[in-house]
Amino acid sequence: MTVKLLAAGFLFAIVPGAFAQTAPVPGISTGEPTGFLPRSAFFVSLAGMQTDDPRFSLVQRSRADLDLFGYHKGRVNFLIDTELVMGSERRAFDLNHANVIFETSWSYRVGQIDVSALVHHDSRHVVDREFDRVPAWHTVGARVEHLFLARQSTIEVSLEYGRVVQRTFVDYTWTSQLTVRLDRTLRPGAHIFVGGSGGLVGVDRAVLNRDRQTGARAEAGVHLVAEGAAVDLFAAYERRVDGYPTSREPSAWFELGFRLGTR
Repeated sequence: MTVKLLAAGFLFAIVPGAFAQTAPVPGISTGEPTGFLPRSAFFVSLAGMQTDDPRFSLVQRSRADLDLFGYHKGRVNFLIDTELVMGSERRAFDLNHANVIFETSWSYRVGQIDVSALVHHDSRHVVDREFDRVPAWHTVGARVEHLFLARQSTIEVSLEYGRVVQRTFVDYTWTSQLTVRLDRTLRPGAHIFVGGSGGLVGVDRAVLNRDRQTGARAEAGVHLVAEGAAVDLFAAYERRVDGYPTSREPSAWFELGFRLGTR
């Protein structure tokens, strides 16, 4: 177990310095529930964004993470994640763009590791501005996941790679992502968590004449469980590739916010 914890810790340590896309991943299943809709998780969140860029001041996120069907040693998962981003260019609360992610994955457990095939859609939509295109890309890829268990702690690690099979107004050719999350129980109903995610993004140099893109997201906070729901209080830093839909340069910000969701 010590070796596993050290390995997971090493993976987490390299996230902020080396990696960049920050797409959400489905929650890791802790058992083998079977049948129709054996697991579901939802949340909504709101966070203030601290940055010198007036296009980013407040972000609202919502996510649905559904295991549509569970079977022996695997599951079919559907995930949808949306972001509504407000700035301060025109008024105090100026909604200017939205990001939408859909993903379907099929998994099978090999030993202690879950191996998944996935189809992923990502699109970025300009709001209340003139822009006649929607930056979007579709990937087909694979993900491997493992859950490390320790006394009062869990460490979730996932690594994925995808080939871009269709793209609009972006130069991406492949994406990759490493995600690590540590959750430690303080007492019944209270947990602390630390996580990081990121990846490398391959590009077609003939489109924009630029190199492979990098960035990361790191987050920490407290998870409080009530009788029928849970709340997270968190702080985060993110550096996102092409953060604004019409931009071809990374955007970075700090976040301070809360999430309300299922337990």
